[in-house]
Amino acid sequence: MSNRYLLFSAISVVILMCIAVFFIDSGEYTVPFPVSASSPHWRSDVPSREVKDSYKRYHAQDCPPKWKAYANKFEAEIHGDSKSFTTVDGLDFSQTSSPKFSKITILNKRSVYNICDVLLVRIQSRDWNDRPKTYGGDFFRTKIFHQKPYSAASEDVIIDFLNGTYLALFTLRWTGEVKVQVKLIHPVEVLPQLQLTLSGKVGQNITFAGKFVSGKISEEVICRYNELPGPMCNLSNPRTHGPWYCQRPTNKRLSCKDWRFHKMYKGTFLKLADNLPPLTKELLNRSYMVEIPNSCKVKVADRGSDNNSSRLPFCTINGVPNGVHTAGHFYEDIWYPDNCKIASYSPKSGIKCLRNKNVVILGDSTARQIFTFFKDKYKRYFKTLPLPKGAWGKFGPTDIESKEYNASVQYRFHGLPRAGTNLVLRTDFIELIADRLNSGRDGCNVVYVISVWAHFIATGSEFYERRLMSIKSAIKDFLDRCPNGRVIIKSANTKAHPALWIAIISSEWNILKHERLLREVFQDETRVGFIDAWDLTKVQQYEDFVHPDIKIVKQLVDRLLTYICKR
Repeated sequence: MSNRYLLFSAISVVILMCIAVFFIDSGEYTVPFPVSASSPHWRSDVPSREVKDSYKRYHAQDCPPKWKAYANKFEAEIHGDSKSFTTVDGLDFSQTSSPKFSKITILNKRSVYNICDVLLVRIQSRDWNDRPKTYGGDFFRTKIFHQKPYSAASEDVIIDFLNGTYLALFTLRWTGEVKVQVKLIHPVEVLPQLQLTLSGKVGQNITFAGKFVSGKISEEVICRYNELPGPMCNLSNPRTHGPWYCQRPTNKRLSCKDWRFHKMYKGTFLKLADNLPPLTKELLNRSYMVEIPNSCKVKVADRGSDNNSSRLPFCTINGVPNGVHTAGHFYEDIWYPDNCKIASYSPKSGIKCLRNKNVVILGDSTARQIFTFFKDKYKRYFKTLPLPKGAWGKFGPTDIESKEYNASVQYRFHGLPRAGTNLVLRTDFIELIADRLNSGRDGCNVVYVISVWAHFIATGSEFYERRLMSIKSAIKDFLDRCPNGRVIIKSANTKAHPALWIAIISSEWNILKHERLLREVFQDETRVGFIDAWDLTKVQQYEDFVHPDIKIVKQLVDRLLTYICKR
């Protein structure tokens, strides 16, 4: 009896093993083999979590670029650069791209995908009459994601077939359920208006004000970064591309040397919206940043990976990426770059990293968020120094320091143009970034963090490029003079557009064009570090805002400190 039982048990085991092999070979097996903590592409410091699909969650940080094989099969322009549409003449709104009727489908549908596989998502653009579009150029934002805990990644590439059809390619980087999101940021029919902004023509109509003061005499006049008609004061800095012109005061007792204050007229922004063509205005109001409904979702497992690369090193300073592309992904609320790893810093470990360091942050208010993070989260260690008389905290100069750790963090605005409407600046606190770097007053033991984008979108690409070139020249001179000094460039991030005029002067399409230009300008300067806030905020779980959530800022600070202390 016992021998029969043993024989029956042995036969049963063999049958079950054969069934398992059959399902594994057929690609329908959904339960992954265990992956050891030493496997090169798995974060061993992230605990595994059981999910409803009965397999453990993992993620792959350095998948091979399989998507390139798909992309190379198609001869097409990348989205946003299509020149097949140039005018809205003769069109009505019903003929434009509709987020309501456009269709999203998965082309390579399977019951289960392997981690690091490529997901092919087709976008069929349709108009408001539910008819397929016949030309390309629509501007989309896409991502794959899992809501709780949050994981997300943007597309590797979007291919525009110039016939109303687009193909988004995603690398699947984590196991579990993955959903697809596609937003129509701009229909192609609005791009002619945005190209005017890119050319700088829109920005030429933005009006600033300058106040000239001498004793008790004062006068307020119009100022711009392009030349004005009639008598004017040339207040430009030609050495570092800081063009600035104001009308000459009519009071003869005031000279151009009496320029003391700067501010901006909000009314000039509002007039931009008033002068829009009716169709353009309707497109920006109804078809701007709208999600295209879809029910696309897939399941991802691990059935063995062909990723044999070594463990990723810490991120180091090695230049600016070539072009704008996917730079990493969120996995369970943490951002992971594709080609290196970031250390996570608490205030206790972060202040040790900053020991004997001087960090000087030069840029816009998105750079100021990094300063504010240190000021608020490290307040146990840093003391805030008093502002100079007449200075404004959000503009600077503003400093924090720790005598115990011999550390300091400073913030300075990048100089004009400055587009805030509720602000009056003293001109003696206005300093261009290139002038600061060329001054030498920070010495060589300094870490510069530079962010220049938000106030330059309306200026147009030519103005922006010239300013970037002046900064690049100053960076080169600084690093030649101080080879142990460090320069970190922070990219642009996504933002909301709660008013029509904001979409006109700084739409996401224009921001992305400038971001590509920034990376092109700095492409041959390999001695700078780069913080990619664009890709990170593009797929974040929070609402778009020019000043990202503090949890996003924490990710940026971790990358900065990794550059400083993980060399």
